[in-house]
Parts: sequence; C-alpha cells; structure tokens
Amino acid sequence: MKYKYYLALAVALPTLLFIYTLALGYTPWASAFLTLPPETEILLFTIQAGAGAATIGHFIGYQKGKNTKNIKADKEASLHTAIRQQKNQRKISFKYAALLVAMLAIFIIPFIINPTANFSGTDGQGPQAIEDQGYTRWLDTFFKPSHTDEILLFSLQIGIGGAIIGYFVGIERGKRSNNSQREGVKAKLVMRT
Repeated sequence: MKYKYYLALAVALPTLLFIYTLALGYTPWASAFLTLPPETEILLFTIQAGAGAATIGHFIGYQKGKNTKNIKADKEASLHTAIRQQKNQRKISFKYAALLVAMLAIFIIPFIINPTANFSGTDGQGPQAIEDQGYTRWLDTFFKPSHTDEILLFSLQIGIGGAIIGYFVGIERGKRSNNSQREGVKAKLVMRT
C-alpha cells in the first residue's frame, strides 16, 4: 500500500487523542482516571496537534513536490547519482529515527526519575514570585482563558506551525523522490543500451 504510514497515523492520532481525552475526564462518558499537572496536559495535547498537523502538511507537500517537474535534474541524472541518493536516504531515515528516540527520551526521563515532581514552567512560577515581593500590576488582563481555552490555543498554534513545517519538508522529500525515480528510469535505459 502506497500510503500505509499516513493511513496508520490517520487512525492512530485520533484514537490516541480520544483515549487521552477520556483518561483526563474531558468527556461526559467517563470520569478522569488520569490526573496530570495542567502544563503536562497542555504539552501532550500540543504534541498531538503538532504531530497530526505535521503529518497532514507533509502528505500535501509530498504530493505537490512529487508532481513538480525539474528540468535541470533531468539533464544531470546518471546511474551513480541514483545509487548515491538511495544510500543517503537510508542514512537520513536512521538520523530521523535517532532524533525521534532522543526527543522521546528527553521528554520521558524526567517523569521516570521523579514522577511526583511539579513540572510547571515559568508561566506559573514567575508571576507568583514577582507578586510575592510586593509588585502590583499596572493593568489587568482583558482576556483570561480557561484551562481548556489554553489547551486549544496552544494546540492551534502548534498545529499551524507543524503543518507549515511538514508541508515544506514534504515538498522537498517529494522532489527528491521524483528525481530519484527519474534517475532510476534513466539508469535502466542506460543499462539496456
């Protein structure tokens, strides 16, 4: 199947989001059986939104990049460059896998080392420390988002950014795939003659 990875993500991401939403009790169907600090909830929802949007952007960009015609690449194609590109693609995919494992390790290790710690960031601690020293605000905020609104705003922001990055990465991968296919066809033609 040509699009099996996209299809797997299209099924896995909404399923994980649904399970996560049920676990936190954001639905009337089940009470919360997972309690996390608000910052961790926001982080996990934004990772979900970013991964989904980047996948969609990558798919659209890949299709667009694959359909572009590169006249310069057609003129420069040869058997050696096709073999070299195939080797480089294997190295790049290993690099992506290693970076993904490192990113997950950086995210998961603090929870394993100290599962009861408060992982709140400076958004919550900084203003409180300043106000404890006697500072009074000049202005009050005109928009005070609720916890759910914060999750939606951060997820929207990450989703837009992920879609843009995924789109441009997809275009470049589509162009490379298109060029390597053309070079492979030309290499077969050279071998026949």
